[in-house]
Amino acid sequence: MPRNREIIALKGKIAEDEMKNQKEIAALNLIIEENKKEHESLIEALKAQHEANLKSLRDSMEKEYNMDKDAASAEILELEIESGKYIYQLNNVSEVSKENECLKKEVEALKSNMKEATDKLKHIHNELDDKIECPVCMETPREGPVYACPNGHLVCKECRSESCPTCRVSMGNGKSLLAVTVIENIEHLCKFVDCGELFANDKVDEHEKICKHRTVSCPYDLCNEKISLSKLLEHLGKQTCCSTSVPTVITNSSKSGKAHYRITSDLAIAGGELYWIVNYFSFQDVNFAVVPVKLDNLFYFTMVMFESEKECSNYNIEMEVHERDSTSQDSEFSFKFRGKPTSIDEDRTERKYQGLTVNNKGMEKIISKSKEMVFSISFSFNKK
Repeated sequence: MPRNREIIALKGKIAEDEMKNQKEIAALNLIIEENKKEHESLIEALKAQHEANLKSLRDSMEKEYNMDKDAASAEILELEIESGKYIYQLNNVSEVSKENECLKKEVEALKSNMKEATDKLKHIHNELDDKIECPVCMETPREGPVYACPNGHLVCKECRSESCPTCRVSMGNGKSLLAVTVIENIEHLCKFVDCGELFANDKVDEHEKICKHRTVSCPYDLCNEKISLSKLLEHLGKQTCCSTSVPTVITNSSKSGKAHYRITSDLAIAGGELYWIVNYFSFQDVNFAVVPVKLDNLFYFTMVMFESEKECSNYNIEMEVHERDSTSQDSEFSFKFRGKPTSIDEDRTERKYQGLTVNNKGMEKIISKSKEMVFSISFSFNKK
């Protein structure tokens, strides 16, 4: 019985606690429900605020968009036009590139054909040149007649003799019209060794008159060397015929220069010959030398330009001999020449007459002002 009472009492306690717990759970549920409503209200409020802010932002953006819509449309249209132009140009470039490639291939083919034709022409030229070359002087004639022996061997008119130099039969009076035709129609090699260029028969003589490799005489009268014009400066640079190793440069502003000379003794001026090494100058890539010489009772002063006679005709010069320690304007005695420079191609025995000439008496007056027996030559020039 006591045991049953404890069980009953325990059940009652459990029922009481269960009821109490149910009340607490109900109270907690109530709190949870209230908090849930409050949370939902807060969420609704936040949603409403967000919607309002979003609408405001949308309205603002739409307003700005509407304001810039026309400008944006214009920009878009312009970009589309430029894009269209670019695509059009790109297509054109592509087409042009294709055309260029085709043209390049055509050019290469033409070059190849031209080279083949040129090589063939050179071969024919060499064959013809070899056939008409004189066996004596080993030169190709430039004009007829060309003599032929009965066996057909050719010889130029300068080397013709009684017998054929090839087969030794009597030459006779036979002439080859075919050889003359060949001569008139092939290109001829310039005769100057350093040149090596070919010219038509009617052009080669004119070229040789102005060829930069033509043979000229050194301007110094005591030098007998014959030199290629292209090597003349190198020759003068050795300072055996010239006072300096490089030319004195004349500026564009002054267009004038001066050279100084000395007479060694009174006997030299009284008679006999005097030679001075030359002074040479450069102006605008044109080179020239002042060449003094005394022969008998006359002093000759010549300006020799290292150019053709035709090129020299484009220049006017003034040359004046005067006292050493004065200018040409201040000199008590002076003698002046006005004219053209002399071409390096001029015969050396003749060129002294194409400059300034002063007799002994005149030079004595000039050098008498100096104990050292010195004098100067001033010059100026201009191009037409």
